[in-house]
Parts: sequence; structure tokens; C-alpha cells
Amino acid sequence: MSTDVQALCEQGQALLMETRYWEAERVLVEAERIAWTVRDWDTLARLYMPLQEARRQRRQRAGEGVVVLDLFAQAAGDPVDPSRIRSSYPHGQLLVAGWGSIEPAVRVREMAVREGLYVETFLGAVYPVGGGRVIAIVPTDEIAMPDVAAEWSVDQLIARLPAHSVVLPEAQIPRGRRQGNAQTYAEVMTLWERLAGPFLATADSSTDPIAKAAAYRKTIRVDYACELAHQKLSDLAKSMDRRRREGHGV
Repeated sequence: MSTDVQALCEQGQALLMETRYWEAERVLVEAERIAWTVRDWDTLARLYMPLQEARRQRRQRAGEGVVVLDLFAQAAGDPVDPSRIRSSYPHGQLLVAGWGSIEPAVRVREMAVREGLYVETFLGAVYPVGGGRVIAIVPTDEIAMPDVAAEWSVDQLIARLPAHSVVLPEAQIPRGRRQGNAQTYAEVMTLWERLAGPFLATADSSTDPIAKAAAYRKTIRVDYACELAHQKLSDLAKSMDRRRREGHGV
């Protein structure tokens, strides 16, 4: 392991002990990026659990704030202002949805990362369906969203959305601002698990170790604090490092 990566790991651990979770995560993410690039399995085996702990604590802190899951556009031309959302809800768990667009949610996420806020945001978009509205929650921001078309059915919309999106009727979404508690935390966790579950299953079913590791890393892109993905990455890295030391290659 290079001296630079060793120093990053030690720094990340120290920040974690100081409960500086955002800073610890940033340092450990950089260490993970370097170690993954060179397939440094020994380092990866030892850093995924501290990284997961930093993210778990970040989520827990967010869950102690307010929970607001109805920050979405009501109609075409109804703007969703990310800056106003950031000012109104600097601590909590949010569902933000523009009209046929996840851009407002993406911007709220970017502000949280930039400012180190304990805020987590689902990537949502509103679509008119059958005289009502549904909220499409997508796993990542890596694909363009379909245009709004008033004549679409739910099935037609789902076929155009990114794979494994979650589509909820507006009536199923809790309204208003709630103080985070055990009930709201479980509710939000269920939604994260619905988003990440298919990606975790794909990773579990992969037989090639590199592909499996990449799939677990993608699961973490969907749910940054997915404990199982971090744990399984750590275990896989340990196995790969053992194979390397035994001369079996990777």
C-alpha cells in the first residue's frame, strides 16, 4: 500500500473517532478511489467498514432532523427551488421532485455534499398519470428522464424510466414536515432498501470477483449507506487479498 493511501486511511480513521463524519467520508472515499484503481485489496478490505460507519452516522444524523417527502412540483411550470429547500431544510431526509425532472433533487444533493449538511435526498420526478400524479424515484442520476406525456399510463411510464425505479402514487406519500423518529427512520429506510435491493441482488449473483465488486460499488452509488454492500465488499476484498498472497492471482 502506498504511503499516500496509508496516510489517507489513518486520517480518515482519526476523523471518524472525532465524529467528523463528513470529513472522514471524504478522506476515505479518496483512499478507496486510489486503492480500487490499483486493485489494492488489502487496503480495500480494511477501509470499507470505517467508510460504512462514517456513512451510517451521516444517515443517522440526517434521520434525527426533519422528514419531508412531499417537496414536489404540483404542475407544469411550478418551480421547485433547490436553494429554498436547502435554506428551509438544512438537516433531515427529503424527497424532492421536479416536474418530469430530477434536477432539483440533484442540486439539493450537491449542496449537501458541498456544505457538509446532514441532509439526504431521494431523486424524484413528478409525472401526470390517469388524471392524477405519480412520483418516480430513480436509483441514480446517470440517465436522462423521460419527457412528460399526459397520455401515458403507469406501465408506459415505468417502461421509460431507469431500471429499478420506484413509482408511487401521490396519495401514498406522507405529507408535511415531520420530526424524525424511529417510525420515520424505518419508513425512509424501507424506501432506500427498495431502491438498492435489485442492485445488491445483481452483485450477489455475480460470479466474477471484479464484476461482483463493481456491482457492490454501484449499489453504494444507489444507496450511499447500504451496510450490506460495504460489508460484502470488505469480505470480498479480504478473499481477493488472500488469493493474491497465496499466488492464485486475481
